[in-house]
Amino acid sequence: MRLFCTGLIIFSFTFSMNAMSIAAKPEKDEKIIDISELKTRFDSNIRKYTLKNGLRVILMKNGFSPTIAAYLKVSTGSAEEPFDIAGTAHFLEHLLFKGTKTLGTRNFEREKPYLEQIIADGERLDTIERQLLNPHLSQSERDKLNQRKSELNKRMSIWQKGAAKFILSEEDSKAYSLAGQVGYNAYTTTDVTNYQIKLPKNRLELWAEIESSRFKQPVFREYYPERKVILEERRMRYDSRPQSLLYELYLKTAFGFSPYGKPVIGFASNIPRMRYRDTLSFFNNYYTANRMVISIVGDIKFEPTLAIVKKHFEDLPAGSDPEYPPIELDAQNGHRRAELVAEHTPVLLTGFKRPPVTHSDDIALEALSLILTQGNTSRLVKRLVIDEKIASSISSYSSLPGGKQESTFTIIASPFQHKDYHRLETVILEELNKIAENGVSDDELKKIKNAYFVSLVDSLSANAGLADSLSYAELIFGSYEEFFSSLEKMQKLESKQIQNAVKQYFKNEKRTTVYLVKPEQ
Repeated sequence: MRLFCTGLIIFSFTFSMNAMSIAAKPEKDEKIIDISELKTRFDSNIRKYTLKNGLRVILMKNGFSPTIAAYLKVSTGSAEEPFDIAGTAHFLEHLLFKGTKTLGTRNFEREKPYLEQIIADGERLDTIERQLLNPHLSQSERDKLNQRKSELNKRMSIWQKGAAKFILSEEDSKAYSLAGQVGYNAYTTTDVTNYQIKLPKNRLELWAEIESSRFKQPVFREYYPERKVILEERRMRYDSRPQSLLYELYLKTAFGFSPYGKPVIGFASNIPRMRYRDTLSFFNNYYTANRMVISIVGDIKFEPTLAIVKKHFEDLPAGSDPEYPPIELDAQNGHRRAELVAEHTPVLLTGFKRPPVTHSDDIALEALSLILTQGNTSRLVKRLVIDEKIASSISSYSSLPGGKQESTFTIIASPFQHKDYHRLETVILEELNKIAENGVSDDELKKIKNAYFVSLVDSLSANAGLADSLSYAELIFGSYEEFFSSLEKMQKLESKQIQNAVKQYFKNEKRTTVYLVKPEQ
C-alpha cells in the first residue's frame, strides 16, 4: 500500500512547526543566524495568491535542481469528525487515490451501473448491521435480518466482480512514475490531510490535472473492500501493538469525547459500519477550496505556475467552514491516571494541558521540549538515560496530538523496569520544578536556540520540507510567514518566558498519565 499515514503510527508524528524533530546537535557554539537577513532573502522568492474560490497558493523559487515539490493540504483531520464516524478523514485519504470518472477506469459509463448497485446494497447491509446491534431483537427477528444480510452479500459479490472488470488500479501512481515522481504520498493527522509529490518541473501540468480531478470528480471505488483494508490496518498498527493502544488510551483519558479524544484511524467497532452517505457528506462539507492550501517549491516562474494552478483548481467549489462537533474539552481538575495491561516492555506517557499553537506561549513550550529531551545533554536524557540509567529512551512533544485546539505537552519514556515508573515521574516533576523556580541558564538557552535555527535552516534547502512547512503554517497559523516569525520569536526568547510557561501549565491537576503494566500471574 502506498500510504504513509504518520498520524496513525505511535510516537511518529507529522512534521509541524510546533512538534518537530531537531536533527542537528551542535557540540559547540555557533553564530546565531540573522533572521531578518534570511527572511529578506526568501521574501523575494515567495509569492502568495488567493484564487476566486478561496484556495490559497504559495509559490517559492528554490532552483537548486530542475524539480518541484507540490504539497496540497486540506484543513481537515480527525478532529472534525463526530465519534460515530471516527476515521472518516483518514478513510477519505485512501478513497481519493481510487481514481475519477476518467482516471482508474476502462469505461466509466459501463462501470457506473455496478457502482450504483454496490452503493445501494452496501447501504442496505450497513442498515442491517446497525439493526443487529439492538440487544432487544427476538431470535426470529435476528434470523430474518441475518438471512437478508446473506442474500445482500451474495448480490454485492456479483456487483463487485462486475465493477472489477473496469478498474485500472493505481493509474495515477503509474502516470506519476512514468513522469519521474519521487515521494508520491499522503498523510492524515488530527488537524490536516496532506497530498504530496516531487516531480521534474516540466510535469507541473500533469500534477495539476491529476490532483484537481481528485477533488472535482472523485469516484469512491472499492469503498467496501477498502473499509476492510482500513480495519486490517488498524489491527496491525493498533490492536497488535500495545504502545499504540496506550496512545489511544492517553487520548481517551486526556480528551474524552472532545475532538482530540479519538485516534486518526478510528475505532475497531465503527470502521466496519462507516456509511457511504456519511463519508460522501463529510467530503462535500470539508474538502472545499477555501479549506485548501497548495504549496509549490522548486525551479518555477511565478506567473506561468500560477496560470496552471488557476486553470485546474479555480473551478473547485468553495464552501463555508462547517461546524465542529459540539462537545468541547471539559475543564480538567485533577490528575488523571489510566493503565493498560499488556505483555510488553514498560512505556509511560505523561502530559499537561496547554493552549493551541497560535498562543503566544507556544515558542516557550517548544523551547522547553528541546531543553528537556533534545540530545544527550538535555535535562531528562542526561539524568534518566545516561546518569541514572532508569530509561532506555525519553522524548517530548510540545503539542500533542494536534495544534489547532487545546492539546498537551507530552513526555514519553521507556523505563527498563515497570517498578521504575514512580522514579521516572518523580525525576520529570523535579526537573520541571527546577525550571519553574530558577528558569534556564543562558548557555542552555543559547544551545537550544542554535539547534533550532540550524535544523530549520538546513530544511530550507529541501523543496519538500519547505513546501510542507509553508503549507502547514498557512493552514494552522493563517500565514506562511509564521514559519519565519517562529525563528524570530525563538531568537528573542528569554528564560523568564519558559519559566512562566512551566508555572502556568505544568500543574498536577492538569496532568494525564498512562502506562503499560504486566498481566497478573
